[in-house]
Amino acid sequence: MPNVTPITLSIAHINDTHSHFEPTPISLAVKGLEDRIYANVGGFARISSVVKSFKQETLNDTDGFLFLHAGDCFQGTLYYSLYKGEANATLLNMLNLDAMALGNHELDLGNAAVSKFLDQIEFPFLAGNWDVSKELPNKEFPIKGKTPLLPYDAKLKIASVLTKTFGEKKVAIFSVALDKMADIAMPDADTPFVNSKETIINTVKYIREEIGTPHIILLSHLGYDQDLKMAEEVEGLSVIVGGHSHVLQGDFSNLGLGDMGPYGRQINDTLVVQAGCHSLALGKLTVSLDEEGRVTSHTGGNFLMLGRSLAMDASWDQGLPDEVFQTAKSYLLEQPNVIHCRGDEAIKQVIAEKYRPAVEKLKSDVVTKLPARLRHIRVPDEKGGSKIAPLVCDAMMYSARKRGHVVDFAIHNAGGVRVSVEQGKLTAAEVAGRLLPFAIDLMLYKPTGLQVMQALEGAINNATNNSVEGTGDGSFPYTSGLRFTYECEKPIGSRITQLEYQTLDGFWQIVELDKYYTAVSSSYTSQGKEGYDSLKNMTELPCSIYVTLADSFIEFARTKEILLAPEQELQYYLPCS
Repeated sequence: MPNVTPITLSIAHINDTHSHFEPTPISLAVKGLEDRIYANVGGFARISSVVKSFKQETLNDTDGFLFLHAGDCFQGTLYYSLYKGEANATLLNMLNLDAMALGNHELDLGNAAVSKFLDQIEFPFLAGNWDVSKELPNKEFPIKGKTPLLPYDAKLKIASVLTKTFGEKKVAIFSVALDKMADIAMPDADTPFVNSKETIINTVKYIREEIGTPHIILLSHLGYDQDLKMAEEVEGLSVIVGGHSHVLQGDFSNLGLGDMGPYGRQINDTLVVQAGCHSLALGKLTVSLDEEGRVTSHTGGNFLMLGRSLAMDASWDQGLPDEVFQTAKSYLLEQPNVIHCRGDEAIKQVIAEKYRPAVEKLKSDVVTKLPARLRHIRVPDEKGGSKIAPLVCDAMMYSARKRGHVVDFAIHNAGGVRVSVEQGKLTAAEVAGRLLPFAIDLMLYKPTGLQVMQALEGAINNATNNSVEGTGDGSFPYTSGLRFTYECEKPIGSRITQLEYQTLDGFWQIVELDKYYTAVSSSYTSQGKEGYDSLKNMTELPCSIYVTLADSFIEFARTKEILLAPEQELQYYLPCS
């Protein structure tokens, strides 16, 4: 490696923005006030303004500036439900990113959505362990060869590397994502993900030997714990800018938001940073690296971005009394992890004119009135299971049968339902934007009774880490027309001890293991993700009924008054003591 001199960089970073283009109402604690107040936090317009200011502030004190996104811009709000990747492409282009990593939610709808996104973006899109080299020819929406994409280099067994030059100093940037991507997302089978750690090791070696710089930034969508592990186990990384796990580094207890430890975790010679989620915060990092790429000093933090308005509740129906407003304003102005700013007018204009009208239309569309609050919890607790997830399954059954399909039961993973729903009016915006924000299709499929039994057990084993290393509690199954007992103390493979389905005339019958049934689930569950592995081996491929999760629930809710879910779910799940 040629002679290398130290470098100081300023890095602005975001991650897991999930289509949160506009500010989000967040409740904050204010010293001196008994009740929490609400502030509209973050959004792309404020991010743009703060990034520009940060770049200008550090212009004379650093060798270079970078603005990085650590993945997961898709999904999350009505803007994605309505516009998919197009709105993200337009607004991310306006942020002038230096690079963005591929996240798992970019692949919720398969490769086609990413292909279209790549046609629209104007910044490098890093996917360093995504091997697209053997992609089948003649696809309608191919990935291979798209100009913004920096994928896995199958010949060299490394990630493609983005090199940024500041004067005579070079910085190398590459990315990796979860190598078990096929377990939690929908990449096409001909474009697999390879081992992330091996890719990192090989790429660091290549950068140092062939590109000739030790100043190496990993743009990671592995999750915080894995980032810390990579910093500990892999030599040669200078900075890991991470995402996926939504960790807001820093002490935000002054605002009632908790303390995740200091901003910037240094392990050995590598610094790990992450900036929360949903465009609420911006990470502002200044880091100095020596001639070996080791971190010698760093300053900065995550900052919440606030405007002028404050309120008593998230609906913004009730403003603050003058005295309370002044107390809150004065306190917030004094906080070192809060930035008060005006948003970028150009971004605000594009959102207001091009995208917001359709969103506002959904917000005024009341689909039903709920007689009581419907609590959502993934794994049942002492209070019971989710009240809303079984109704989502009822809606799946309704939508499938309305379209003429004979369906025996529905299954849905708990993670596909995102929030509890409050008593009163339920709008289409609430359903599509918060309750069921994942814009994925419902699918019909024909498993055997044995495959259903194995899928239910596998999903609960995965959700509860019972005899397996699970991928999260979002896999826990909720059902309609199907009931079961799970006994966690029994040997793996025999934990479902009762399994029944409800016939069209309302009677419950034992599910026969060698009989085929017709089920409806989301495209995610029906293809065997996160513990539902037995569904990968069906004789017929799942087929779409061409209605999304949110649209299904909306049409179901319009037809009848939503009743409270029965208590049967919990009595058929026996948790471990």
